Amino acid sequence: MTTPASSAQPAQPIAAATYATDTDARYDSLLTQQHIAARLDRLPVSRFHVTVLIVAALSLFFDTLDTVVTGFVLATLRPLWGFSTATIGVISAIGLAGYLVGAAVAGFAADRYGRKRMIMLTLILYSLFSASRGMVDNVWSFAALNFFTWLFVGAESSIVPPYLAELWPSRVRGKLGGWMMGFFALGIAFSPIWALYIIPSLGWRAALFLTLPFAILVGVMRSGLPESPRWLLGNGRAAEAVAALASIERRVGHKLDIGMMNAAAVQPAAHTSPARTYTARDLLSPRYLKLTLMIWLAWFAEYGVLYTFMTFVPTLLAMEGFNIVKSFQFSIAIYASVIPGYVLGGYVVDWLDRKPTAVSAFIGTAIFGTLFGLSTTSTALMTFGGLMAFCLALGSTAIYSYTPELYPTEIRATGMGLASAWGRAGAIVLLLVFGVFAVLKGKLFVFMISDVVLLVAAVVLAIIGPSTKGRSLEDASR
Repeated sequence: MTTPASSAQPAQPIAAATYATDTDARYDSLLTQQHIAARLDRLPVSRFHVTVLIVAALSLFFDTLDTVVTGFVLATLRPLWGFSTATIGVISAIGLAGYLVGAAVAGFAADRYGRKRMIMLTLILYSLFSASRGMVDNVWSFAALNFFTWLFVGAESSIVPPYLAELWPSRVRGKLGGWMMGFFALGIAFSPIWALYIIPSLGWRAALFLTLPFAILVGVMRSGLPESPRWLLGNGRAAEAVAALASIERRVGHKLDIGMMNAAAVQPAAHTSPARTYTARDLLSPRYLKLTLMIWLAWFAEYGVLYTFMTFVPTLLAMEGFNIVKSFQFSIAIYASVIPGYVLGGYVVDWLDRKPTAVSAFIGTAIFGTLFGLSTTSTALMTFGGLMAFCLALGSTAIYSYTPELYPTEIRATGMGLASAWGRAGAIVLLLVFGVFAVLKGKLFVFMISDVVLLVAAVVLAIIGPSTKGRSLEDASR
């Protein structure tokens, strides 16, 4: 076995077979984030990547399933419990306040305690609070439990994207990110079907109870997920990072090419400058301040409009004179448009890059939102509603892929969590505006307000946003 060179000798490469499997402590000091990136980027996409994607990203399915089903439940409860359309906005805003808190806090927790541990914990707690909403008999008890349900939904959805981005090869990170966002699409597309067939036959309580067993099953499945090697190394657990890398390589079944490994040879610690340690304060440091404010605005616009639109579609259709069942059926056609938006979005962000994809999506959302606001016929409502949903899905894929790439490992989940929190802050503001002004001024007026928010975000993103296409996480976040 080759002995690492001293500081007075030229650096010698370590044999690939040894480096890929040996977790001896003498190699721990040689590992850097760049070496982890090189080894993960070299791996072919395999069954391992697909399995981790499915098991981890199912949380995003429950995120949107819960959010949209809640909209259907509230539309059902409005005549039963006698509350107004504006109250729907208030209840949803309370839930999104929980989402905001969960997203913000979970990022800090995931950077401190680990990605895997937090996504295990949050899904279990989400499922318990979600089901408990089916036991209440008044609107404000429902609103209180909705706060805690969405707190853990927010925590889930802000931890999973950084976790998956840290495991994926950079050359396909956008494509796999699109498939990850496809789980959002499944939740959005499946929720009207869930509501249409469960609420009329079994009641609104059953629509909430039945998510519990599925969520718990996914929590059990997650016990087999690996921890992020990048996070382990960043927290001083180098031996575990080496072991995690070796385990991933074995599961992929990929034998590292010795020539390629030598080309990216591991240098002794004496030749490697110490890595800087980042803290949450760095998000607002001169290095990251413009990027942080830019991405916060992008999330505020994207998710402010997305959650408001998805929550109010059944109610808006009912306001146009369609009965509750018919509005649910029309909603299925509109929500189904997010499936190609999310999946194709992953390919678009790798081809066109994250920034131009997000800018184009924001502009498209503004245009089709205005046309939806002008629509009165069922054909026009479904057509422009579907196109708006497609653009929202495209924008969502772009910023979900983009955000983890802007920050180093030590603050990646924190950066993602705070950005996600700003998305929910946007949703709270626009839900309250929508709930009030949809009744006073009509739906077109509210879409005109959202147009301004989207276009401002598009301009700021176009001016400030860097390109991250095909770059490793370490390179993109410098």
